[in-house]
Amino acid sequence: MKKVLFLCLALCAVIAAKAQELPYSKYIYFSKAEFKENNFKYDNYTNTWGLTRTNGLNVALNVLAIFADAEDDIRPASGDYSIAVQMGVEDKVSSIYVVFYKDETYHKLLSFMMHNCDNFFETSSGKVVIQHAIYEDYSIELSMEQHIISRTSSRTIDYKSVKSVDESYNEYTFIINTGVEPTSKYLDKQAAKQAKRDAKGKKKRNVEDMM
Repeated sequence: MKKVLFLCLALCAVIAAKAQELPYSKYIYFSKAEFKENNFKYDNYTNTWGLTRTNGLNVALNVLAIFADAEDDIRPASGDYSIAVQMGVEDKVSSIYVVFYKDETYHKLLSFMMHNCDNFFETSSGKVVIQHAIYEDYSIELSMEQHIISRTSSRTIDYKSVKSVDESYNEYTFIINTGVEPTSKYLDKQAAKQAKRDAKGKKKRNVEDMM
């Protein structure tokens, strides 16, 4: 009986630990083979592994709407998402970017950050709200940006009746920074350009420099 109780408690502890694992952190430990098995595509220029999923049916309906003079849904589908894994020195993961549009996923990530992370705080600028936190050795960010789309739409065959259509949707971004320095041909090229500007005395001045 004691052995059964001990096993149950151990199982519960494992489940609890698994539930508190940082979302998307599994990609930090992926090998090249695992990325390929999970349909990630490697970009040699940016040194990133990327995966994008879009709702094909939603795209098809938008195309049909054009021919039917109907109102197309130009917003991303809630199930659309993209994941970009930036590699760094010693072939380690530098950061993970996840872009998605599902409200429920945003609330789950926000709840995780509030209950399992340290140094949680929030900043905002215009239509963008960003939550910051620390999880073990990683710094993480969760942002929400509202996109508003306004356009006119013809609703009759003779095109005499025109109405304004306003649509909006939220784009969410979840970022994990591991602290590993990113490396890529693209970054090397950008650094070389900046060094060339600095050598010529044309370093870009930001708003703080102008104070």
